[in-house]
Amino acid sequence: MSPTSEPWKPSSYSPSKTALLLLDYENAHVNMIQDQERREKVIHSTKQLLTAARENNVAIVHCLMDTTIDPPKTSKGTEKWQSMIKPMLTANPDMVAEYSDFAITTETSSNGRESTSHRNPGYLSALVDEGLLLLLREKLGVAHLIMSGITTSGPVLGTATHATDLDFVVTVVGDACWDPDEQVHRALLDTVMPVLAWVSTVEEAVGHMSG
Repeated sequence: MSPTSEPWKPSSYSPSKTALLLLDYENAHVNMIQDQERREKVIHSTKQLLTAARENNVAIVHCLMDTTIDPPKTSKGTEKWQSMIKPMLTANPDMVAEYSDFAITTETSSNGRESTSHRNPGYLSALVDEGLLLLLREKLGVAHLIMSGITTSGPVLGTATHATDLDFVVTVVGDACWDPDEQVHRALLDTVMPVLAWVSTVEEAVGHMSG
């Protein structure tokens, strides 16, 4: 592996230069997946990514929404947030917790390579959190981001696009992503994202973290 010969390829970066971003796996989002087979596939795929990252000392960031704050007043989603989403989350606070099978634990966070990042619910990209960008770039020296999450048309697309604009090499793991609109999900993974990012299987992503 040569880090400089083909810098646009994920294979050019060692596990120490790679980070796994898990995007919006809150209970509310995981519970949206009604198709049991699809749900199990997303859960299994994400657990495979987590296991590989932990075994190879790859940095992991659990990227979630900070639902204690409101979206910017200029956000088009503010009205829906105030009228529907916020009351629902207030009545069911467990919905905003990360899905337990993926959640960070005291044991996994003790090595300093696994952390949680929160962003304003009005933003799609996890990288709007300046602390996250500082962590990835300056503290960890990461250049390659492997990411997956719910939804494909939301934080996955938003974070992948933002990351490529910031000169990260991006790998999106399609098997661990989900969107309520299957046609949109497929169009994004098959046509839109490959223009800027590498769309991979779980096995390929695990290989990048094990190199």
